[in-house]
Amino acid sequence: PHSSSGDRETMKDPIVCGGSGCGKRHHRLPSSWHMDNCVAYCGGCWKAVTCSICGHHDPKGNDFKGSWNCRACRHKRQVKDQNAGISQEALHRAIIEDQNGETSTDAVDACAVIPEAGGEEEDDEDCDCLAPLPDKATAVAARSAGSREVDSAPRHIVMLLDASGSMRHEDVAVDADTRKQLSSDLSTMCRLEAAERCAAKFASEHAAARPQDLFSLAAFHEEAEVIAEHVTADGLRQAVGCSSARGTRGTFYRQGLEAAVRILNLHADLRGEVLLLSDGRPADVTQALRYFQEHFVKGDHAGVRVHGIGFGSTVESFAPLQQLACLSNGTFSLSGCSARGLCDAFSSVSATITASSDNSFALVEEESGNAPKPQRWQPQLREVEYELPEMGIFGKKNVLRFRASRASFRFDGAEFHEQSWPAEPVQRRARPYMRGGMRLVFGFRDEQVVSGDGSWMVAKCSRYVDDVLNSRKAVEAHARSTAVARHFAARFNERLRSGSGDSSKASTLFFVPCFVYEVDGGIDGSEPRCFAAERYLPGVFLKFNSNNGFVADEQLLHHEVVQAFLHFSFEASGGRLMVADLQGVSRQNEVLLTDPQVLSLTREFGPGDLGAAGLQRCLRAHRCGPTCRRLGLKPVSATVLRRLAPRASRDGVSVGSGSGAGSWQHLSEEGSIAGDWDKFSERGVEHYAMSEGAPESSQASASSWVHLLDS
Repeated sequence: PHSSSGDRETMKDPIVCGGSGCGKRHHRLPSSWHMDNCVAYCGGCWKAVTCSICGHHDPKGNDFKGSWNCRACRHKRQVKDQNAGISQEALHRAIIEDQNGETSTDAVDACAVIPEAGGEEEDDEDCDCLAPLPDKATAVAARSAGSREVDSAPRHIVMLLDASGSMRHEDVAVDADTRKQLSSDLSTMCRLEAAERCAAKFASEHAAARPQDLFSLAAFHEEAEVIAEHVTADGLRQAVGCSSARGTRGTFYRQGLEAAVRILNLHADLRGEVLLLSDGRPADVTQALRYFQEHFVKGDHAGVRVHGIGFGSTVESFAPLQQLACLSNGTFSLSGCSARGLCDAFSSVSATITASSDNSFALVEEESGNAPKPQRWQPQLREVEYELPEMGIFGKKNVLRFRASRASFRFDGAEFHEQSWPAEPVQRRARPYMRGGMRLVFGFRDEQVVSGDGSWMVAKCSRYVDDVLNSRKAVEAHARSTAVARHFAARFNERLRSGSGDSSKASTLFFVPCFVYEVDGGIDGSEPRCFAAERYLPGVFLKFNSNNGFVADEQLLHHEVVQAFLHFSFEASGGRLMVADLQGVSRQNEVLLTDPQVLSLTREFGPGDLGAAGLQRCLRAHRCGPTCRRLGLKPVSATVLRRLAPRASRDGVSVGSGSGAGSWQHLSEEGSIAGDWDKFSERGVEHYAMSEGAPESSQASASSWVHLLDS
């Protein structure tokens, strides 16, 4: 027998409202009800889960002081509460005020005197200055040409655009020139539209330099929508024109990363690059980081770089995005809230991709003959899991507590003065949150250094377990470079102030003081017993130059002054050394720098000291500007470079090539590794991505040990 219509209706499972304590039931979904993740909500319950801050409906949010908060706004509030009373300005000011005894001296600067090379005939230095800096069009063409010679294999660039509700805001200023470039007559536009138009412009301009590359584009919030997949620049532009993406819901990085993995898996024959643009902190920081480590740090896509663009003016909300870029050796740019700034940020990523080259180095042992025999030496990496960024919390969980002695160095222009302190209790986060080419970065606290000011420190430990890379000599080399940099920065600032008509407008350089710590007593055997530590420096890191000839684009704030400091340190030392590898955070009137590398004729400043070869490369790339002229620095001449050439040849360092036989110094008295220390490229965080693109120059900081290939 057949059941009647009424019987069939009653046999169906009723639809129950998922609201807390509601219990309303219907056999059919009423038009006033809403579905969210396969759960139905009646009109009243749906209205009750409306976020009081952003207006987004989120049943998984929570009630806070009588008002509903979605997960994204709840996370932002928690971060704000956690950092209450700790502002970026306060942290910067603590670094600026910590001079650690550094004062400028009245010593007369020496001229750039390089020891004569075998009776070489003196030339007229005024007649052989290097050519002026090429204009931007010439530089872009040179970048493109150089990069095609290095790597012509096609790449797959996957762009991920935040399509959360905040991307609907119409607050993006568009100037007249940018309106022409974006084919728009709007003076303001919403963030998502600006992102899509700038992405299409980026693809077209990138294709002019690398026509072999292909593009994909996806928009993400709590779900991801693929707008274009594996298309040319023209195809991407057409797809953007037909896009129906609209800003809605919250920001969830994992959804975008999952879309990128799916797209990359479908086209595994191409080398991938991922670009993620967002206008705020995601609600799923923990889940996104876990997924990122599984696929982009350790999984099938390890080696795929993730580049980040922060669509905003303040960096505090973009710590998770900076972390993803750092851990994948990508770049991060803060675009501001203008279309021009967004276009510049996209251009910086394009320059990074265009300028990439394969830096492969080998350990070289001298044989009885004169032909070196290349050998690869692969130190053992520490196995680590990364934690959330900026974890300056030292509670009961995930914290190591031990005693450690502390030492610092001061350089007076001739010799080092060491100051030491007895062992005191210190605390270090158990897991790192960032990494460089050779060091892991941990949250760290020493109350003898940062007591009571709400600040904290970072510890920088070797990424490798080999004893020789964790020795005190290796760590001291880093601290001594910082001491030399602080000495010359004090002299540079004084000279600049005294020579400037308005000293209040003169830019000032500060280097974060660095300490050497050595564990006293017991600690887990796998943990390093010696490491460097310094105050935490928040902000967007910029890479101004490297120790092997890379010079960033001149659009960086204070770029010209920082490049002048490199030149100044060379002349002020009498041509014996130079402070290079300059990177840090730019403020309105100051630049806070960290992790400098000293290059010296004697190669006594650690594995990154490339000796005369590094000096020659950096001087060749330098172009004097207004600050050099104000300080009375001599333009770098071909004569100076020729005088360095014999020493560079003896060092045997060919930066950017794959061989060399120079040595720094044995870090281990026992010589635990046979042969000389050789080329070790420190592929550090690429904080800024405007490389010249020539094969011999890279923003990655080279070193005189063996290049590590993370595979």
